Amino acid sequence: MVSQHVWDLTHSDKTLVQALADHPTESPQELGKSLYAHHHDGQHHRPNAAGTGGIVGTVKGLFKSGKTPETQPVAHPNDEPTQEDLDRAAECGNFGSRPSDLFLKIYHEVLKTLDHDPWAGVVSPPLLGTRGVVPLSIISVIPDIIQHHYDLIVRARHEVFLATNFWQASNSATKICDALRELSRRAEQRGERVVVKLMYDRANLKMITESHLYVKEDEWTKPEVALPKASEIPGVDLEVVNFHQPVLGTFHSKFMIVDRAVALVCSNNIQDRCNVEMMVHVEGPVVDGLYDMALISWAREMHPPLPLLGKPYTVPEGGYKFGVDSPWMTSHVLDGSSGLEVWRKMKAEGRLEEDVNPDADKDPGDGTPFFSGRFESITDHLNTGTQGTQATLPPDHGATSPDEFTPHIVHAPHGEVPMALVNRPPCGKPGNDHKSLLTPQDAAWLGALRHAQKSVFIQTPTFCAEPAVDAVIAAVRRGVEVTLYVDVGFNDGGEALPLQGGTNEEVVRKMYAELEEEEKDRLKYHWYTGKDQVKPINAHLQQRNCHVKLMIIDDTIGIAGNGNQDTQSWFHSSECNIMFDSPAICAEWFGAIERVQNTHFHRVGHDGVWRDAQGAVLTDSTGVTSGLRGVVKGVQGSIARVRGKGGF
Repeated sequence: MVSQHVWDLTHSDKTLVQALADHPTESPQELGKSLYAHHHDGQHHRPNAAGTGGIVGTVKGLFKSGKTPETQPVAHPNDEPTQEDLDRAAECGNFGSRPSDLFLKIYHEVLKTLDHDPWAGVVSPPLLGTRGVVPLSIISVIPDIIQHHYDLIVRARHEVFLATNFWQASNSATKICDALRELSRRAEQRGERVVVKLMYDRANLKMITESHLYVKEDEWTKPEVALPKASEIPGVDLEVVNFHQPVLGTFHSKFMIVDRAVALVCSNNIQDRCNVEMMVHVEGPVVDGLYDMALISWAREMHPPLPLLGKPYTVPEGGYKFGVDSPWMTSHVLDGSSGLEVWRKMKAEGRLEEDVNPDADKDPGDGTPFFSGRFESITDHLNTGTQGTQATLPPDHGATSPDEFTPHIVHAPHGEVPMALVNRPPCGKPGNDHKSLLTPQDAAWLGALRHAQKSVFIQTPTFCAEPAVDAVIAAVRRGVEVTLYVDVGFNDGGEALPLQGGTNEEVVRKMYAELEEEEKDRLKYHWYTGKDQVKPINAHLQQRNCHVKLMIIDDTIGIAGNGNQDTQSWFHSSECNIMFDSPAICAEWFGAIERVQNTHFHRVGHDGVWRDAQGAVLTDSTGVTSGLRGVVKGVQGSIARVRGKGGF
């Protein structure tokens, strides 16, 4: 049952963004400490959703004592919520219409975490349950997603809030910098200024006493970051914060909010990688929840404050717009033969953006596909201009989807759908304390696996967190079909370290070994395989990797965002995810998943080992396993990851 305490929290007339609008020169961190003080009854923790206090704060946390919360991270398998429970959960969100029972069952689990900490979701409780629309998703390489960032940034009129785990000087970062320069030029033409807030995680020795560091211009212009000088963007007020909660509380969130009108939630960092990633573009009241979350994550005073603090989201005049009718869309989102037809229509009407490729309409006549507003081979597109991996699968090979390669999902027009923000705050404390699972993200994942009736689909670069492994095995034993798309060899060095769960290859073999023979058929585990490849390629070779983070439950509920299915994401990192209640959106996502990769052709055997048609196994393993050798390689891998060369 949803407690009266949680019911009161979600029905409060106070939110952090409202409080900051009333006191714009104060810090969100300080305002949040007293915002729900009257809801506390002595056993609840003081809000620490942003993860503050640097390494000193983490050390103090190791010695904290107090009442252990009664809320358990994993409910009893037979503890099914009643109809009364679901009715009460439905009252604890601004959904617009009643969500499905499956959504409410998962949301019911999420709400319990607020009994432990009102800020467990890194969002003001009244904004946790919400609604909105999804005009666009992208499942593709990083340049496609960064292009959409560019297209939104240059259209900003008031403010941009951009957050990423790792910012690295790169083609991707240069594109964002170009967007800031163009934004500045347009703002100056209008006689206006645009406020831009940028957050990233670059662990710094200065984080002894404070986890949120203001970054000065002489630091953000260094070669490893290479942001524009203030003098290069006179129409922009840029402020940068570096956030990491030592030791393990990584700021792993990746999102952007523009003019409090549109938000992107992404899997990718701002860097160049060979990864296929996922981005979800949302509009609607959900943007206010993400905005509130952004303020909590920022934590410090803003100089200057965001100009739209006092202006909540409003539905655009004339309602939501989809496809190229949306003011946020450009011809860069068009793929395939139908997209080409729309592109030519837009050109004839003079509606193409200024930076469009002038040769995009020149059909090469050799069957080269059209996507991202241009003609290009799939292999060239996946190589992203930064590598030269060769295709091993002929385009007409039978082992590929007959559908067109369409990385942009221009969703069919739809009304608002129920959503929930299922985030988690950072936890810097070493060790895998199960109280750290008392967060909406982990509760949603566990609730999804526990309440699924038919199927669960998960795509993730790593799958090794103990709670995730146990929950999947339990679901399979209940009769649920669980499909996993995972990267072979992704971040093996880090996952081989003690308490991290083990490498993907080790874990999949152990999972199948635990199942009875008749159960193994329901665990459908596949190694990620690029669209132009005949077999999986080990991720350590940096040729064809996948960094998508998506869960679909019973073809109805989708959870998308930043969280991996590894120990770091389950127990430590700060994450941002949205749960969606929409069979139509889930179907469009899964259809794209099958079109942009060949993973579904590469299932492992019942022993957890992949073999080709001739019985040969993969030969390009990292060789990293548990044990002393694994620890040595794991330390090397962790160092590389902190430097931005590994797998976050």
